[in-house]
Amino acid sequence: WEGMEGEGILKRVLFWDFDGTIIYPNESFLDALDRTVRRFGFEIERGDMRRFLHRACSWYSPEVSYENEIGGCWWRRLFGRFEIFFEGYGIPRVFYPEMEEFFRGLILDFRNYRLYEDAEGVLRECLERGYLNYIVSNNFPELPRVVERLGLGNYFAGYVVSSAVGYEKPRAEIFQRALRAAGDPEICYMIGDNPIADIRGGHEVGMKTVLVHTAGSCEADWSCARLAEIPAILV
Repeated sequence: WEGMEGEGILKRVLFWDFDGTIIYPNESFLDALDRTVRRFGFEIERGDMRRFLHRACSWYSPEVSYENEIGGCWWRRLFGRFEIFFEGYGIPRVFYPEMEEFFRGLILDFRNYRLYEDAEGVLRECLERGYLNYIVSNNFPELPRVVERLGLGNYFAGYVVSSAVGYEKPRAEIFQRALRAAGDPEICYMIGDNPIADIRGGHEVGMKTVLVHTAGSCEADWSCARLAEIPAILV
């Protein structure tokens, strides 16, 4: 990016969501929890696990900030909730450390995520057109490592992940953190599949917004069925 700060040259940035935007939608936490419980010989209804995760995962409660419980503390808080859940189903505590390690291993395994076929090409084209790419995601702290293992590390200038900053989208704080990380760009877009977390959240801090892979939103500035449509709308 050397030279892009020169006189008359605008800093242009694209902020990308991850789940459902760059990768296909998934229920990675539910799938990992299901696999973990079965791996250790126990049975819990999948619907019960889904309801539990909606209470346990920080991104389902964006109104709650947790600046003092980020990184490793975020995992410890989550696993504390897991242990209460496991105890309610009679799973002996002796299994908890191994179950938690197995679960986390599944979440961090890049093979459990599938890129949209046009993702890499679009990210490359945006870079070639003079845009910096950043990820802004409600996700686990090690997300940058997973993105790199997926082969996309060279396309991103930085990452702002909720569990590393203590705020979830659509909170303004996480977007403001992203803008500061990107050097307060003059031109910026938020690209995502969630009309609330990505589109409304981005709009509220003054970003242009692009809704992808999702039915149209009256709040989005543009709506694209495929990532490949994005370069054509950029300034």
